[in-house]
Amino acid sequence: MARLIGTAGHVDHGKTTLLKALTGIDADRLPEEKQRGLTIDIGFAYLDLPGYGRVSIVDVPGHERFVTNMLVGALGIDVGLLCVAADEGAMPQTLEHLEILEVLPVERLVVALTRSDLADGELRGLVRQDVEELVGSSRFGTVPVVEVSATTGEGIERLRDVLAEALSGPEAVRSGPWYLPIDRAFAVKGHGTVVTGTLARGTMRVGEAAILEPGHTETRVRGLQCHDEPVSEAEYGRRVAVNLGGVKLENVYRGMAVGEPGALFETTMFDARVRWRREPKHGQRVRVSLGAAEAIGKVFLADAEPDLVQLRLESSVACALDQPLVVRRYSPPDLLGGGRVVVPVATKRRRTEVLVQPKDEQGDAYGVLTIVEGMKIGVETAEVCRLLGKTPQTLGPVFESLLGEGRLVGFAGLWLTPEAYDRCAARLLNALRPLHDLNPTKAYVPRERAVLAAGLMWAGKPLDRIVARLVAEGRVYAQGTGLRHPEFRLRLNARQRELLTRVTELLDEAGVNVPPPPELAKRAGVPPQAVEEILRIGIEANEVLRIEEGVYYTPAGLEALKVRLREMAAGRPFTAADFRDAVGSSRKYAIPLLEYFDSIGFTQRLGDNRVIA
Repeated sequence: MARLIGTAGHVDHGKTTLLKALTGIDADRLPEEKQRGLTIDIGFAYLDLPGYGRVSIVDVPGHERFVTNMLVGALGIDVGLLCVAADEGAMPQTLEHLEILEVLPVERLVVALTRSDLADGELRGLVRQDVEELVGSSRFGTVPVVEVSATTGEGIERLRDVLAEALSGPEAVRSGPWYLPIDRAFAVKGHGTVVTGTLARGTMRVGEAAILEPGHTETRVRGLQCHDEPVSEAEYGRRVAVNLGGVKLENVYRGMAVGEPGALFETTMFDARVRWRREPKHGQRVRVSLGAAEAIGKVFLADAEPDLVQLRLESSVACALDQPLVVRRYSPPDLLGGGRVVVPVATKRRRTEVLVQPKDEQGDAYGVLTIVEGMKIGVETAEVCRLLGKTPQTLGPVFESLLGEGRLVGFAGLWLTPEAYDRCAARLLNALRPLHDLNPTKAYVPRERAVLAAGLMWAGKPLDRIVARLVAEGRVYAQGTGLRHPEFRLRLNARQRELLTRVTELLDEAGVNVPPPPELAKRAGVPPQAVEEILRIGIEANEVLRIEEGVYYTPAGLEALKVRLREMAAGRPFTAADFRDAVGSSRKYAIPLLEYFDSIGFTQRLGDNRVIA
């Protein structure tokens, strides 16, 4: 794993000169920097250290007007090298840069007392004491302080050793899909567009597909260089130049990011956890530094979690899960705090809401389960991916594994735990009871009405799948888009009961050749509309079955026909004509009856013949 050292400190305290003495590289690359004698933009060098190989070093500007550029360099460093001139001591930008390092996920800090040849022993001692007290009051506590002089070479070798020792501490875990914040873009004749930056996560390889954000532009890694040397791959912490294929220079700018598919998200709103130096007001306008981009937006706090914020920006940025960021006041641009992204693509939430957000190091399976368990009526795949900052492609195998283990149940992209599914099923059944009471002569309640009454908010394909499972489990009956509680029975008034009894008697008396509804109306001495309505009620009450349009039987009548069919077949195959003749019917009734028996599994068709199943 590559490591990154970053300088920090007040303007003209010798950061770039010290870096040249350490590495032999002049990090001031711009003509304006040469003319002014100060660093305007971030510069880069490298240092070969035993046991670490080539370590990247970022040199950041110290002048207050270029603090945005300083942030570009500071985001993502492992070891901070704070430079304080021994002949001047800590200055305003010293304090500001220390604050920035303190709120960022910088692992360790080393202090270099530069220009030590310009301070006598007494002054050096006073400055060292002041610096130790200043840094000691920060989260870094006691850190190494090395007196150096780039002019005489004093302390340079000692500083190399101290930096190597600082790098020997625990490494930050930066595995996962790679991404690179772009701090510079230019064209190289014969090669096309080249972008530079410090690889923020993962390992990048030549030939890989990549996505540019914002804009979701597809590209490919055509070539890589690390410190002017071609390489086939680069790992987290490396300073790299990337030749991008199929992208025009005019479409790439500083502040964008490039990453493997699934690593980056284009967003104007994200959630972050921030370590505050000065807590802002709810809704305050701020500047947000993320990667190499600075965006203007507003910060929204959370009552339950002081470190949780939502940042709503005025322009789109490229954003990655766990990406470091800095928040500053809009004007004057004083530091407010810094932290990491926890939800790259957020949705607006109220100040009182609690964010269900598992820790990333606990693994994707734990994260998925935590979110699904927190959503009591189910959660869609896209929402889980959004909250975890992962793509459906990344989490697809995780969902399938949890499904196979029985820890989740899924319905067309809606996920619940088995326990939540059981609780929701009980809620739906409980909601059906009072709805049945409102319409006791109707067996089925519109399912959307039942779901809404249960407070479940299911719809579409997930609802189709859930209802199908509930029906298969015998928890509910369904007809069309209606639902019925299994314990519900139609409550008919005396007149309805009398007419239904008369109609079913007429159907049973007719045997196989049942009369159509108009004939039933004549025989019962009632209007056709009354018979049509009582047949509907009979079907819902399971006292009548509709075989096809205009053909109705009672359950008892169908059972009698099954007995006659068994006797006729006697275990042998039979034709439709055999059945027709045996029951003394016509094709009008024989074919619909046989197709009904096929549908319920009583008979099975074998070419032109059938057998009793």
